[in-house]
Amino acid sequence: MPPSISKVDRVVQSVLARIESGELLPGHKLRSLNDEAIANGVAKNTVVEAYLRLVAQGVLQSKHGSGYYVARAVPRSRPSAILPFEGITDGEALLTEQLERRLTVRPGDGRLPPDWLEESKLKNHLSSIRLLSSEAYNYNSAWGYLPLRERLCGALAERGISASPDRLLMTQGANHAMDLVIRGYVNPGDAVLVDEPGYYPLFSKLKLARARIVGVKRDQDGPCLDDLSEKARSSGARIFFTQSLAHNPTGGSITLGKAYGVLRIAEANNLMIVEDDPFADILPFSLPRLASLDQLERVIYIGSFSKTLAGSFRVGYVAASKSVTSELCRLLVATIVSTSSYNERLIFALIDQGHYLRHLRVLRARVTEATQQSINALKSVGLDGCRPFGGGFYLWVSTPEKLVDARAVAHAAARGILIAPSMAFVTQPSDMAAMRVNVAHGHNPQFISWLSDYLSKCAT
Repeated sequence: MPPSISKVDRVVQSVLARIESGELLPGHKLRSLNDEAIANGVAKNTVVEAYLRLVAQGVLQSKHGSGYYVARAVPRSRPSAILPFEGITDGEALLTEQLERRLTVRPGDGRLPPDWLEESKLKNHLSSIRLLSSEAYNYNSAWGYLPLRERLCGALAERGISASPDRLLMTQGANHAMDLVIRGYVNPGDAVLVDEPGYYPLFSKLKLARARIVGVKRDQDGPCLDDLSEKARSSGARIFFTQSLAHNPTGGSITLGKAYGVLRIAEANNLMIVEDDPFADILPFSLPRLASLDQLERVIYIGSFSKTLAGSFRVGYVAASKSVTSELCRLLVATIVSTSSYNERLIFALIDQGHYLRHLRVLRARVTEATQQSINALKSVGLDGCRPFGGGFYLWVSTPEKLVDARAVAHAAARGILIAPSMAFVTQPSDMAAMRVNVAHGHNPQFISWLSDYLSKCAT
């Protein structure tokens, strides 16, 4: 065994090895504490700790006054029963593969590679933060951790959005915020307007709510105003979900003129707008946001730390009018009771101590560099990516139709490559031929080599 292994671990592994070899069978009694200590050359207390650990793991059973026995059903680690990859047929399939991570080359992923955080100094800061207050381990306030809400109100002010803490509700990420809005404001059969192409997890939530999803054509500079106006009028929709900046999947951002146009149409048709802004922390403050032009009158603004920090924190927020946030708070309490006090205090500490700001500076520079590398790599095989305004994670690359059909997706997957075809981002079947490329993976040599080979095959 490795010399660095602790004495307790050494005893644990010794017992497990005897069980695996069949020397100890279910129901068999183990050696006494003294005998086990002598056999392993350790103190009796070490054996006590090892046996207790194995009891906690379900490997051993303790019988008072009798000793320790091998459990009747010894838990064994076995490969997870994850279904094999069957292709990207829609947004749900793409989201599932992003979570299961069965493919190793991931230009179609929506998130940054885990090693970007591993290589960040932020990881060291996370391990050094100590949350001493016992309140960190208690239920949170219904609205979320107040110091973080106050700090976020300051961040919104920098973006031109005036909000007080009673107009800002913490959530378990942006998706949870959307779920609360849907629960509160969408009834079965209601028409709901969405960007198309657009955010595929949102489509799944609306389907669960039995809403009638109406796609609004998304251009590089924002929603198509003619399409939005016509569909708002003809569908009877009362709510429009959109991502103004660093749009997922197209990477584009709304212009000031388009933003005013969207608000005019919303007012004329009594539309509530839900604006998702997951990349806000790495985008310029001066970019136009619907929430800054509207000041949260008919706009519900959603933010998150999932894209710029780590998805596992599950910390987001929603800012809106007092009446809306009060209603959403009631829904939050009824469904999950409260958000995580621990996670919110941890993020506040990162912000308050300046670690998050330094992390964002590094992240912006890295995304900018990766974006240019991906654009150059795609151009080298004849594909022109649309450079995003302001620096999000995505390029929306027009392709030959054969490059994004089911056969191409399966061909790439057989070589360990995840691609995200346009079919995953639409509300209904479409002849759109494009793919979303994550800039962190878009210059991967294996991906570019596959593109080159498959494009040659398409041309013959």
